[in-house]
Amino acid sequence: MQWGTMPPSENESYLLDYHRRLAGVTARWFSKTPVFRGDARFPSTYALLAAEVPREGRLRAVLDVACGDGYLLELLARREHGRPGLVGLDMSESELAQAEARLEGAATLVQGVAQALPFEDTSFDVVLSHLALMLMDDCEQVLSEIRRVLKPDGKLSCVVGGGFVPSGTLAVFRGLMQSTIAVQPRPPLSLGDTRFRSNEGLMALFGLAFQQVDVFDLEVQEVGPPERIWASLASTYDADQLQPEAREDVRRAFLAAVEPMKDSAGNLTCDWRMRQVTASAPRR
Repeated sequence: MQWGTMPPSENESYLLDYHRRLAGVTARWFSKTPVFRGDARFPSTYALLAAEVPREGRLRAVLDVACGDGYLLELLARREHGRPGLVGLDMSESELAQAEARLEGAATLVQGVAQALPFEDTSFDVVLSHLALMLMDDCEQVLSEIRRVLKPDGKLSCVVGGGFVPSGTLAVFRGLMQSTIAVQPRPPLSLGDTRFRSNEGLMALFGLAFQQVDVFDLEVQEVGPPERIWASLASTYDADQLQPEAREDVRRAFLAAVEPMKDSAGNLTCDWRMRQVTASAPRR
């Protein structure tokens, strides 16, 4: 499926509209939010992925699938030594416009879809993706395409969603969203493949196309005033799909419920759960 030869699906149409209205939103919330993988701390989930591209040795060709506004590519482009050749792909014209302004020619940017990557076989040493693969239609085709464009023994590393924390700020939000969605005339769109929602599902899914699959649990800690935390939560896909009146009801209830959870500085801590998947392309 080449971009433009088939109309987007209902899910893709929603995502295109979302990223037209809120281009750059993912980097806005997560580019400065620290993440923990076991005992290791990284400045952000973007920095976590950038660290997967070696600084030493030969220059490498790197593809960022669903590159958004180009923040991850910018991290790699800033390197003084071992700067790789960079390519970003996204289906959103609005996100790519922001990426073009951010990168100022430091990467090649391509509009397209991951189900039909417009690149030759064995073009890249590393493929990265940040909070995107779990949203895509036909994820098996996406992973097959990524394997196709990777060089033998090339690396894929991606960050995907990891579910809700059973307590704290996100648990409050989840409870309010569940009760609100239950009375809406139409449920929100279900985006992506359910296999992305468990470690076992990820191992099985990525194992279809790759070898040496590893899944790491991530803890992302967002700290800020209640209204800022709410703004981040309101940009999640389910909340975005609520009618404005329903979303405002959730906002008021959320701010009231988390008032006792503020620290001495008046801030909330919002612990997100995510996962990192790394995998290697088979040697040919």
